[in-house]
Amino acid sequence: MAYTTWSQDIFTKGELSPYMYARVTVNEYNNGLKTAQNVLTYPSGAAGKRFGTLYQTTLTGFTAFDQLYFQTFQYLNECVYQIVMTPGNIYIYLEGKLQAVVVAGYTAPQIFNGISTVLGAIFRFTTQGIRPFDLTRSPSAPFIINALVSSTQLSITTASFPVGNIYPVKFDTGVLPTTIPQIFTGITYFIYTHTTTTFSIYSTSKDAKFQTNPFTIINAGAGSHVVIQDNWAITATVFKNRPVYDFNGAVVSYDGNGFSASAVSGSNVTITVTPPYSLLSSAYVGGGFFMSGGSARITAVASTTSFTVAVQTPFNIASSFIPGSLVLLAEPAWSDTRGWPQVCSSYQSRALFANTSSLPNGFWASVINDYSDFGDLTTDDDDAIGFYPTSDNMNYIKFIVPYRSITVHTNTGIYSSPLSDVTAITPTNFTLQLQDSTPADVIQPTAIDNQIVVLSGNDAHQMLWDGINNAYTSNIVSVISEQTIRDPQDETAFQNLRRAGSRFVFIINRNGSMATYQTLISQGVSGFTLQIMEQSYGSASFIQTASSSDGRCWFVVQRQIAQTAFTSAITGFTEETSTDPSTLEVLSINFSPTIPTAMLFATMGALPTSSPQVNSSQYYWAVGVDTDNFVVYLTQEDALNAISAINFTSIGTLSTVTSWPLATIFTLEELTDEVFLDCAIQYNGTPTDTVLTGNLFNAQDIKMVGDGFGFVSEANINLGNQIVFESHGSTVEVSDAFIGFPINTVIEPMPLSIASGSSPKETTLTKPKRIMFVRFMFNNTIGGAINGVPIAIEPFDMAHIGEPPFPARGIFELSVLKGWDDFTNPTYTIEHNEPFDIQLLGVFYSVEI
Repeated sequence: MAYTTWSQDIFTKGELSPYMYARVTVNEYNNGLKTAQNVLTYPSGAAGKRFGTLYQTTLTGFTAFDQLYFQTFQYLNECVYQIVMTPGNIYIYLEGKLQAVVVAGYTAPQIFNGISTVLGAIFRFTTQGIRPFDLTRSPSAPFIINALVSSTQLSITTASFPVGNIYPVKFDTGVLPTTIPQIFTGITYFIYTHTTTTFSIYSTSKDAKFQTNPFTIINAGAGSHVVIQDNWAITATVFKNRPVYDFNGAVVSYDGNGFSASAVSGSNVTITVTPPYSLLSSAYVGGGFFMSGGSARITAVASTTSFTVAVQTPFNIASSFIPGSLVLLAEPAWSDTRGWPQVCSSYQSRALFANTSSLPNGFWASVINDYSDFGDLTTDDDDAIGFYPTSDNMNYIKFIVPYRSITVHTNTGIYSSPLSDVTAITPTNFTLQLQDSTPADVIQPTAIDNQIVVLSGNDAHQMLWDGINNAYTSNIVSVISEQTIRDPQDETAFQNLRRAGSRFVFIINRNGSMATYQTLISQGVSGFTLQIMEQSYGSASFIQTASSSDGRCWFVVQRQIAQTAFTSAITGFTEETSTDPSTLEVLSINFSPTIPTAMLFATMGALPTSSPQVNSSQYYWAVGVDTDNFVVYLTQEDALNAISAINFTSIGTLSTVTSWPLATIFTLEELTDEVFLDCAIQYNGTPTDTVLTGNLFNAQDIKMVGDGFGFVSEANINLGNQIVFESHGSTVEVSDAFIGFPINTVIEPMPLSIASGSSPKETTLTKPKRIMFVRFMFNNTIGGAINGVPIAIEPFDMAHIGEPPFPARGIFELSVLKGWDDFTNPTYTIEHNEPFDIQLLGVFYSVEI
């Protein structure tokens, strides 16, 4: 038989659909993976473990994913806030620390369906049924700097700080403290509050969070103030002028009416109507009047026959009778009666609005550099713009995405502002032209890597900017990975500045998974992989995500955690029989008969006698038999499989059982490349063998990294809201540690297909062949297994006992020689759940065919 070698060394197409398993003649087959769970591909072709997440805080104020709006707020050039909007409140976070809570009485649907934009120092929000509002920041009362506490700490006179918080601050008045680097007035710095009166100074919020690079302080100055910038307020958006629209012109004609003006110009010109126009009312105040080549804004309505205007462009004729057919009389386009914009954005120093209940296809752009003026009565280049795109069907605008142009996404397709004009948009050159018939679904499209990604149903469309033809061209990029997107609920673009060539779109699915689209058009990279959150006890799901331009990204995650619920005295037991396991009796404990529940024993006398003997320092797992009786297992796995139940021979004395069922929480977690763990708690400080973690990891199997070493913590040692670092039964002190849920990475190459002959249609996919050896090339890898065989890249004599494991590069070879029917079992599964990285560079086969 012939002998050959074959390689699979490019994985940039990510995880392929099952429908691709037989398409061996296309490049995508050889550039993709069968399974890529918790994997990110590299533009160079490798496949590696995805990022981890750092726990920031536990969120409150909502109980379901559709009661939340989550977004980042880049505040000028200072910092990035995380905005969490829930029914009734807006929570503002900085580096996971709560800065303020602003009361806002909006409903869950209004919150969940909202859209926001950033206008300098303003966070603007629009949604259904309410006037747009602006979230703004202002300084609080100043604190007098009192004294120098240490070379890195100052104090204030009055105890006013929450301990352990981070704040943006400015310094003013008097002689400023002398620092290295020197602080100045008018510049924003950040402080970390050590006590209620003392603080350190930092240049960035991230430095303040981790207390790194504090300013050196020489003296406290004299009479100067530290002013915290944390006074947040929400106000209805104030408009200098609103756009106008003739809502009644098509219903009631005023062609027979006559109009005359008391003057051709001025701010208090009276317009007389003959005969009376019956619809004239106070609703027209703020509206527009156009006559004889001039335009004016209506300032008052005296009666059905008279109103007052402020002339913007002088009329050609004043007192003469002007027939109504030559006149336009318009109301304000926005009002409580006509509706307020439900979509917002910004572009070229203009604030953008769209879609009211009366004008769902309405689009408006403000005056340049004035986000409150939408007056469209004049047409100077910097004036406001109004437009109403139409097609063969009713159009309503769902999203505005500014990119190379303004793209407006409606229920019927995608419109764009002029593409061939390199100058700024103006009232005279503005138009919206249909580019594609792909409607945006429920998620605002996002722009990245010279394209706009539009989700329509379960399809991801790539709207690619074509500079030659000055147009957007459409392409569905998710077809070969169609299984990764399922009922998407949120998306964000993310550019990882710490990872070469990394341009991503994170798509959150309704089932809690996340489809990651990686794109690098210049290198032909375009692929999807699936990310999931996992826990040993309970479940975890991605809910929403938001990123910032400085290469940071955050996730809202729904997690189930164990919380103490019910304690009751042990009242009886039954010993095991040949058919039934032993049980304990506790009145009305009501453990689930199908899902194991964590539990703890406690005693003021003696614990029940059992085999193996139970103790009060670890979690056990209970499965209910009836309301009062339950079976106890040593591990969750035993409980799930109903094997090896603990046998009781007494109930002890004065002993109790406490149930630890699951409760749902929502956590804010930040993407990190520092550690490959989820919901990780970071510790950095004095060497210790015990780290407090709160109740996040109660009854969970977790993993840790301490000073470069990997550790495993079974659920039974996580008591008292703390984790103990142990190795071979002895505690280990660490000074730099991460604790979190392991990320279970699974990589499966596509079934081996060797091209044969001169035609690309000739393949050995279904032909008998014998795989003799498989060589896997790895980079930056620690741990993992292939088909259950541990990956060993370095020889044993290269392992240095007592030193942390070193990420290795090299070859791991498997000798297969299984026979000639390998098509029935052709796959090699690489699994990795260590708190370290794994990077697969290629798979190389030696085959007889």
